[in-house]
Amino acid sequence: MQKIRTRVLALAAAAGLIAIDQFLKQLVSARMELHQTQALFPGLQLRYTINTGISFSLLGDSQWAMWVVTALSAAVMLTGVIIILMGKLRQTPVLCAAAFIIAGGVGNLIDRIAHGFVVDYLEFTFVQFAVFNFADICVTCGVIFLAGWMIWDEVRQKRKAS
Repeated sequence: MQKIRTRVLALAAAAGLIAIDQFLKQLVSARMELHQTQALFPGLQLRYTINTGISFSLLGDSQWAMWVVTALSAAVMLTGVIIILMGKLRQTPVLCAAAFIIAGGVGNLIDRIAHGFVVDYLEFTFVQFAVFNFADICVTCGVIFLAGWMIWDEVRQKRKAS
């Protein structure tokens, strides 16, 4: 059984990632005009935008969709926190991935509740792609890490069985 300390550390890490996300969004909002761009690195720029929809601005400008997404996000994030607190995630890598996913989900959920939109600010300049934020990076990294762990663990279990 997983120790309570590990679960608390995972939630503390998620809280730290949420704080970083909110700090970066506040910084961009305070120092840039809407739609303003600023070069950051070759291939990456800051572009201050707001997203009233979901990923890739899908369902944008639909108030009912925004509230449905907000309610579903809140339910999923709360469920994730409860699952962590109950110790249902037994493997530390899975717990870490969940912390990243929860952090990203909560970071964007805070925006939706507080503002009615999500602040996005990172844009690749070498490819046509959506503008995104730190919370999106957290979710993406968490999902990739979780998928990688699941594949690695499955291969390991099959090798062990044979």
